[in-house]
Amino acid sequence: MYTTQYLKNLKKKIEYLDTYHHLKILSILKNNNIGFSENKNGIFVNMNSFTENIIKDINNFIKYVEQQEKNLKKVETLKYSYKKDYFDKEDKEIQSYNQ
Repeated sequence: MYTTQYLKNLKKKIEYLDTYHHLKILSILKNNNIGFSENKNGIFVNMNSFTENIIKDINNFIKYVEQQEKNLKKVETLKYSYKKDYFDKEDKEIQSYNQ
């Protein structure tokens, strides 16, 4: 059984995800027949009804999202580095050549 604090931390992690990821978590809940209510403020779920498998599925999804974001950040950093090292130099060389 998971503690209340653990569920609160899980809730915070979910809240910080993008809307697209919220929909995937909602899909996990629907596939496990977890009831929810919805209004203009969002979707509400009683997390006390979560089984261990549901929590594991949600945690696995969150870990996947976090890993993908880390990978994307690395790629973007590398892309920026290449752009700075190679393409910015070429632009400066072309500008100095045209002057």
